[in-house]
Amino acid sequence: MLWLCSSVILLCHIHSGLSSPSVIIVGAGPAGVAAATKLLKNSINNITILEAEDRIGGRINSVKFGDGIVDLGAQFCHGEKGNIAYELAKNLNILEPGLRSLQNNVYYSNGSRLDPSLMEELKQEYSGYDKLADQDFNTTGKSLGELFIQKYNSTLLKKYEREEDKLKIVKEGLRFLEGYIVVHEGSFSWFDPSAECDYKQCEGNQALVWKGLGYNAVLQIMMNNYPDPAKKLPIDDKIHLGAKVKKINWNQSETVTVETSDNSYSADYLIFTPSIGVLKREKDSLFNPPLPSFKLQAIDATGFGGVMKIFLHFSTKWWKDEDRAFSFFWGEEDLSVVDFPDGPTKYGISWITQFRYILKVPDNPHVWVGWISGELVPEIERLPLKTLKEGCEHVLNKFLNGKYNVSGISQMLRSTWCTNENFGGTYSYTKTGFYKRGLSYQEKLAEALDGVEGRPRVLFAGEATNPVHYSTVHGAIETGYRAAENIIQLHKNKK
Repeated sequence: MLWLCSSVILLCHIHSGLSSPSVIIVGAGPAGVAAATKLLKNSINNITILEAEDRIGGRINSVKFGDGIVDLGAQFCHGEKGNIAYELAKNLNILEPGLRSLQNNVYYSNGSRLDPSLMEELKQEYSGYDKLADQDFNTTGKSLGELFIQKYNSTLLKKYEREEDKLKIVKEGLRFLEGYIVVHEGSFSWFDPSAECDYKQCEGNQALVWKGLGYNAVLQIMMNNYPDPAKKLPIDDKIHLGAKVKKINWNQSETVTVETSDNSYSADYLIFTPSIGVLKREKDSLFNPPLPSFKLQAIDATGFGGVMKIFLHFSTKWWKDEDRAFSFFWGEEDLSVVDFPDGPTKYGISWITQFRYILKVPDNPHVWVGWISGELVPEIERLPLKTLKEGCEHVLNKFLNGKYNVSGISQMLRSTWCTNENFGGTYSYTKTGFYKRGLSYQEKLAEALDGVEGRPRVLFAGEATNPVHYSTVHGAIETGYRAAENIIQLHKNKK
């Protein structure tokens, strides 16, 4: 009876505003926060935000570690022109250039530093990988990996075919560069993303960081909590944390109803913002009636893999002041040598070979961030922290102890995006074999579900629903604003 009373109160609360529509927002990530703040700024206050996690932010997760803030999720503001995240922050002096692309400080698995000039050539190959589809190649139906290998074979491999020592490194460089490319793409393999896609890069610096504040700063800006907390929008009491949605009943006469484990909520509109990973897992059970076929096709066409970040704190400084990055380049003969037996393997190759590189964390003097990519990421996320720490120390010692006296890791923090059921991965891409010019599966994902009266009832937002800026925070924010604006216009037209 108490449960029934509380549900009635919730329903009455949501429908109490007669002059303003009621809106449920599922997910309090950048898309959900963007939608909520735009609605609030347009006097639509009857909002309920349901967030499955115990925090807001979604795949933005800025936390205290070491002597500063680190980003377990989104870290870089990618570009300036046409980037809404940049526009929100540009006048606040909180963005600065960070490190992201392949650096020349590359070490081989025998402990030697590789020739910087040769590494610069690899870097140039990598830096143009996402423009391959614009060059004179047959890209139809091909994966990004296929196209890159084709181009690589015709350039670097051909150039060094008569220089045996360098040719060995160049051949091994394919696997090395794949590690970087899948970090950028968010896929487990470079054969997963399509060589053709509709993604558009915003002009400007692709690796802007947040001057020690973390990407959480952009959420605070949207909520008017930064730089002046006194101007914060009335959003906190509208957010329900730990509210995992179990069922969405959307084809009803006048409302959409959302069921969580302990409550039921009803409203005029719903904005659904969870990741494509959630949709892939729950597409057949979450929606009542089931999702239409065009939506299921779009979910299937959208790739969603994972990248893992590890933050390493060292009590003792072992690096030089000028060091900002170290990359780990495995020789072919070292890949299958079992010198670290603990943890998962793939094709006889240890997970430690997927520990790609480390970058110095700005404004955090004893902390480095490491990147792990590849097919074993979900299994690596599940490793005991002790095994993960020992494996990372093994790699650091194997590659760097010839030049550095690497100290032990005193503290470690890791991301778990793939194994967290509320995300299921990191960011989306277009799958190989699914790209069709003139047909955007991102736009299909974004299409609303209409209620029985023929009006949009459920709207979709989130990075995977952005036709040109998917996989980014600014793409997610754009879709949140888009969904909110659609509701604003629908309400105006209904009056």
